[in-house]
Amino acid sequence: MLRPPAHQVSPRAKTWWTVRAAIRWVIVIPVVTVVLAVIPAVPWAVAFLAFFVLAVPAAVHLIVMPRFRYAFHRWEINPVAVYSQAGWLTRTRVLIPVSRVQVIDTVAGPLERAFGLSTVTVTTASSAGTVRISGLPTETAQSIAASLTVSAAEDADDAT
Repeated sequence: MLRPPAHQVSPRAKTWWTVRAAIRWVIVIPVVTVVLAVIPAVPWAVAFLAFFVLAVPAAVHLIVMPRFRYAFHRWEINPVAVYSQAGWLTRTRVLIPVSRVQVIDTVAGPLERAFGLSTVTVTTASSAGTVRISGLPTETAQSIAASLTVSAAEDADDAT
C-alpha cells in the first residue's frame, strides 16, 4: 500500500475552503428562495421552508468539509516524483515521475491571495498526468515551482 505524502497544506486552507464554500451557499440559498417565492403557484411558506432546508446542509458542509479536506490533503516532492492526495468525499492520489514533468504553474486567485495561499499545478503530456496542490503558503508554492523546474530540467531520463 502506498503511504500518504509527507506534508500537509497550510492550516489557513481550512478558512479559505470555508469562505469559498460560504460564498457559493450565500448565492444559492437566496436565489432558490426568491425563485420559489415569485412562482405564483408556490405558497410563500414553501419558499421560507426551502431556505431552512438548504441552510442545514450548508451549515453541515461548512463545518465538515474543511476539516475532512485538511485531514486528507497532502503533498510531497522529492528528486524522483511529485506526489499528492486530495479530496474530501472523493479522494485521489496522483504520483508523477519528475522525468515526466512538462509544465509547472503557480496560481493564486483573489481569495487565495487574501489568505496568503497559492496552488501549484504540475502537468505532464498525459491528460491524466496532472498534480494540483492547493492551499500552500505562497512562499512554499514559489519554492516548489523553482526547485521542481530545476529538478525537471536536470533529469536526463526522458520517460515519455
